[in-house]
Amino acid sequence: MDKLMLLSQINLLDELPEEEFKKLGEVTLTAPIKKGTIILSPTQQMRSFFFLKKGQVRLYKVSSTGKEFTVDLLSEGNVFGETSSFSLTESEIYAETMVDSFVCTLTKDRFEDFIRQNPDIAINLITILTSKLKEMYQITESIAYKDVKYRIVLLLMQLSNRFGVRSGEWQTVGVKITQNDIASMIGSSRETVSLFLGELEKEEVIMKKPLKINTALAKELYEVDEG
Repeated sequence: MDKLMLLSQINLLDELPEEEFKKLGEVTLTAPIKKGTIILSPTQQMRSFFFLKKGQVRLYKVSSTGKEFTVDLLSEGNVFGETSSFSLTESEIYAETMVDSFVCTLTKDRFEDFIRQNPDIAINLITILTSKLKEMYQITESIAYKDVKYRIVLLLMQLSNRFGVRSGEWQTVGVKITQNDIASMIGSSRETVSLFLGELEKEEVIMKKPLKINTALAKELYEVDEG
């Protein structure tokens, strides 16, 4: 598939005119990446931005005992990585492909040259950072004041809004996620998450295989925000 065609489907770059697409195509490296590949880690940091065209990427940290804690799940259209000017991940973060993926890479020097010539890209990046910070604040606030069941519903709502497809009142979560992932993202245990997922299924707030959430019922019962 043509590289410029791939780039044109990435959310961050939707507003670029064709001429700037061509410029970006000249400085971007595009490649398929197999499932289970570590793209970023504390020991192999790359001063680059990564544009996720297709697939899923998990961002996670590793504790001193070797336990993994999922920080975020990324899907088509998401951007991650860092340069000296911008950062969309932390230095201690691992980024691993969850499925076979297609990633466009912009190296530090080429990215910063491109930003200087195209300030609209800088504005888009600021918008992404603001959105990420808002999501993190919502999760942090919910962990501090709400119970585990609410946290699960809020997380599934946020993931479905970012990655899912709506059909009536139901919306798929749209990203591969395990009970361990949910537990680490909301600060709970896998056993507790499993218990409450069962309760939510009985309440018909969620359905499994594929995982989906009844957004209207979730808002009615748990007063979660779809935003």
